[in-house]
This record gives sequence, C-alpha cells and structure tokens, in this order.
Amino acid sequence: MKKQPIKYRLNVIGGALIIFLLIRTYVPMIGLQVGLNKNFDLWLIFYMLTLALSCLLPAMFIERMCDFHPQVIKQPAFKMEHGRLVMTCMMMFIGFSVIGSIVLMPLEKLGISFPPSRLLPIDSTLTLVLYFVFTSVIPAIFEELLVRGEILNLLLPYGRKFAVIASALIFMMMHTQVQSFIPVFGAGVLLACVYLYTDNIFVSMSLHFVNNAYSFVMMYMQQKVNAISAASFAAFAIAVIIALGIISAIYLKRRKAGFLRPLSEERGRYSLKQLTQSPVMVVALLCCLMAIMEQMFRDLSL
Repeated sequence: MKKQPIKYRLNVIGGALIIFLLIRTYVPMIGLQVGLNKNFDLWLIFYMLTLALSCLLPAMFIERMCDFHPQVIKQPAFKMEHGRLVMTCMMMFIGFSVIGSIVLMPLEKLGISFPPSRLLPIDSTLTLVLYFVFTSVIPAIFEELLVRGEILNLLLPYGRKFAVIASALIFMMMHTQVQSFIPVFGAGVLLACVYLYTDNIFVSMSLHFVNNAYSFVMMYMQQKVNAISAASFAAFAIAVIIALGIISAIYLKRRKAGFLRPLSEERGRYSLKQLTQSPVMVVALLCCLMAIMEQMFRDLSL
C-alpha cells in the first residue's frame, strides 16, 4: 500500500461517499422510470442489488485510488465471547434509541414529529423473505465491508480513536433520516470498536444483522397484530435483550474484554477538524446534508 497523506485519503473517502449517494439516489429513479415498482418482489430484488452496488463500487474506488487492499477476513471462526459482545452491544443500541427519542421530545412539543418507520404491506412468504433480506442481510454485509472494512482500516494509521469516530460520523451521514442520527452514530462507534477488538468483520456483520433483524421483527409485529399485542411483544423482547446484555456485560468485564478501549485512546494530532481540510470530503458532506434535508422535508410533508 502506498503512503498517502491524510488529506488525500479523506479526499478519496469523500469521493467514495459521493459515489454512494449517486447510486442510492439515481439508480432507484431509473427503476421507477421503467416500472419495476409495479411488482413489489421484483422491486425489492432490484433495490437489494442497488444497495449492494452502492457499497461495492465505493469500496472498489477506495482500493483503486489508494492501492489499498485490506485483509478483512482474517479470523472467520466465532467464539463464545463474540456472542457476549453482540448481546452487550444490542443492549447499548436500545439505550441509544431511548436517548434519540428523548432528544426528539422537544420537537414533538413544537408540533414537529417524524413518522415511525413502517414496512410496506407484506402479502406473501416470498415478499416476507425478500423484505427481510433487503432490510437485514444486505446492509449488514455490504455496509460493513465499506465502512468498517475499507474506511475504518484506511484511517487507522492516524489513530484508532480518530478512525472510529470519523467512520461512525460517515456511517451516520450515509443514513439520511435525522431521527435516527443518534442511534446510527452510536451503532457506528460500537461496530467499529467490536471490529477492532475481534479483528473479525463477521462479528460486526453479525451485530449489524441482529440489530436490523430486531428492528424488522418489531415493525412486522406492528403490522400483523393490534397495538396492545405489539407493545407487549416489544416490551418482552427489550426486557430479554437487556437481561442478556447485563449478563454478557458482567461476563466481559470479568474477562477484562476492553472492546471500547479505542475510545479511551489519548487525543492525537488528528481530529475531526481534518475532515474540513479535505475539499472533496466537504463536498461529500454537503451532498449528504442536501439528501438529509430532502428526506426531512419528505418525512414532515413540508
């Protein structure tokens, strides 16, 4: 791998982020123009391919421009400790979601409320399977390959803490819904820490998958049962996750598994200010802000 200054690498990451946004924005428009959305199952397959392409092409761009070929698959074997990590982080994900809801409360008092995430009607087993793969499997695999496999590894030479926070910020900007910023940023930090601790991208993929699958099941239950039953199921699931998370956290503490250690790294000479010194990254972040504003106006029907 060639040695490039941090500004060059951030420019490349900014270019990859722009490619990601272009694919995620305009390829679905092409599908709409040719009428693929008339068949919902076909539309889900098309959108799955779009999601995969929107991560693979930026990853290829990074590797080409930086002569960077990280060995992301080093330890394919899973250990019992990895399952403990997943449950502990799932408990923390729930905490991030609660914090995000609390932050949005003042807006709701002002009459600004974002619609909850919902699934489109599912009327067949095939649609259910495709929807599950679309929401849970594809993002877990391809977003991890791009964000943790490429971006995080590319920034590691400039400090683990910087790499974790910067990659989590980029991960957050890739998700354009304002109401999910706190949970997504927190998830980005934990996924990066888990990946660095285990040196196994399959563990971060598993954590990503479990979180997305949990969200899918919650939304599916809201669609299929009445509000009281859905709330009861959600409360039971959250209680189980918290209980298993506490047990797992105690286990990890006794084993001195410091998977959050990168966050305690002493502040180095690289900080998030470096992002503003990269012109391409600044353009990419501005493009993200435009996409975020467009999504916000759509959610609020302004």
